[in-house]
Amino acid sequence: MKKTLLIALLLIPCLGFSQTLKPIIGFAGIKFGSSKAIVLAAMKAKGAVLDKENSNATTLMFSNVKLGSREADALQIDFVDNQAFEGIYTFTTDVEAKVPGFYQALVNDYKDVYGDAKITRQFNDPYVEGDGNELLGLSAGKIIYSAIWLDSQNKSSVYIQITSKMEIIVTYQSDDLFKKYADKEKTKNKTDY
Repeated sequence: MKKTLLIALLLIPCLGFSQTLKPIIGFAGIKFGSSKAIVLAAMKAKGAVLDKENSNATTLMFSNVKLGSREADALQIDFVDNQAFEGIYTFTTDVEAKVPGFYQALVNDYKDVYGDAKITRQFNDPYVEGDGNELLGLSAGKIIYSAIWLDSQNKSSVYIQITSKMEIIVTYQSDDLFKKYADKEKTKNKTDY
């Protein structure tokens, strides 16, 4: 009896914690699976500007986009069979030295919403943590900073990373729709052989 009570008491904080996490069902107020028409209307209502030159049948690019209070350089929304499966925010800073701090601030904000993430800080030769060459290693693609949140119930994820171009990328993705996209691309590529 005492053992059962102890287990129940230990589970209560975990259950409460997991219930406060926000499900990953979309981005920018747009649900995964939304059509282009719905996405265009939603983004227009937010004041975003469609970049017609860089948009095509499967991708819509927007400028004048915010993620929370942060101004993004761009938001790319990818579609498969007229269903939004991915949203990619791109951020840059005025000085490269600010990139790691900006990344960490974003990760902290996301932790408040989605809980703990799988964090990666990988240093590849010749770089080692604490050597003072972090920015050089990041821009060379030899140091990898990333954070990922997985929502197994909704089969989706959020991924934040620093690219070798010193951009901070935030990717929202629906696993099922991404698989559909990848399968279509694989089939399309096979026709080239």
